[in-house]
Amino acid sequence: MAKKRKLPELTHCKVTYTTHPSAPWRVSFPVEVDGKTVRKRRTFSTEEKAYDFATGHEKEVSDFGVRFGSITAEARRAFDFYRDARADLLGSDIDVPSFEALVMNAVANLRTEHEERLRNRVTVAEAVEKFRDYKASRVGKRHAEGLKTQFRYFALAFGTEQLNKVTGESIESWITSLRSTRAAKDGTFPLIGKTTRNKYRKNLRSLFAHGLAPVRSWCDLNPLADIESEKVERTTPKTYTPVESAKIMQAALDMDSPLLPSLALGMFSGLRPSETMAIDLSVIDMKESEFRVPDETKTGARIVPMTAACRAWLGSQPRRTGKAYQEDRREHSRHMCEVLKAAQVDGVFDGARHSFITYRCADIRDVAQVSDECGNSPSIIKKHYRKIVGAAIATKFFAIRPKRPKSKITDIKTGRKSA
Repeated sequence: MAKKRKLPELTHCKVTYTTHPSAPWRVSFPVEVDGKTVRKRRTFSTEEKAYDFATGHEKEVSDFGVRFGSITAEARRAFDFYRDARADLLGSDIDVPSFEALVMNAVANLRTEHEERLRNRVTVAEAVEKFRDYKASRVGKRHAEGLKTQFRYFALAFGTEQLNKVTGESIESWITSLRSTRAAKDGTFPLIGKTTRNKYRKNLRSLFAHGLAPVRSWCDLNPLADIESEKVERTTPKTYTPVESAKIMQAALDMDSPLLPSLALGMFSGLRPSETMAIDLSVIDMKESEFRVPDETKTGARIVPMTAACRAWLGSQPRRTGKAYQEDRREHSRHMCEVLKAAQVDGVFDGARHSFITYRCADIRDVAQVSDECGNSPSIIKKHYRKIVGAAIATKFFAIRPKRPKSKITDIKTGRKSA
């Protein structure tokens, strides 16, 4: 007859038999949870397994206390790793701290880093303002203005929220809900296009990357890091036809619109609206075949052609000094709408510049020269500006002239001769 196993004496643990069908043996044992000693239970399928566990836990509690008895397997594996690594490192004459010191220092560093992150937490409005100040000296004026506009809308939507609390899902939902500030023909304001949405994603991704840097620690992750840009289908650039261009220029002249010099420089020399707000008409020599765009523009100084058409239209209005366009961008849009309405032509965004680039490329057959004149790379010219047209149409475009003389006043000398 097999000798019955002698059961160990237990002080801290208790083994009982229950009616559970598959694991009837139950062990009750003490552990520490949140600084307090509590009792937990584990069940086993056999008496031997139950007493083996109870005996081992009993010894740990007796030797080292309840806290040691509640050490997880993960912590035991960590100590085993430390012990083996320490033996290797000591052989290399490396001063290895004790396991206790190592853990305590690691926890202290975690606490310090956490407190530092909490101190550095900022709202979206604060982050936007700091990021704009940071970029102001690192990008051009035009780029900075674009960032200012986009971030202003972002701050209005999320301004009071902590930057690290804003999710990629909420940002993506906001971006896809944005609408254009320009009304469509039916009076509604359509959703912004894919290209504009991608610009928002790119700039906001830069904002979070800036805040994620360890020197700032405004946030713990970049919520837009894994959100891809939308695929934009390539479309044919839009321009004004020679007939439409003539109607627009003549309407601006007949209305005596303050937009006329700006339109002339954009339509027949390729300047951007922002560049016409920077250039002074007094620096343009009407007798020369080219003139200089000033430094304080989007792409810096460059030389642009003074085409015969541009000279004719600049000469059709009396002003020769001051900025080509003297009001702000909002007024520029309003005046453009008035001219388009008078000309009975549908507007094309940046249509004057698009038209010049299209017809200039067709006229001289040199994209590289046109890109240099217009301050863009050849690839951008081909992708976003140039529409494929023939030289005959380009000839019609650059032949557009005012339909009324420059002045209605009769020259005195001419009058005397005719008399």
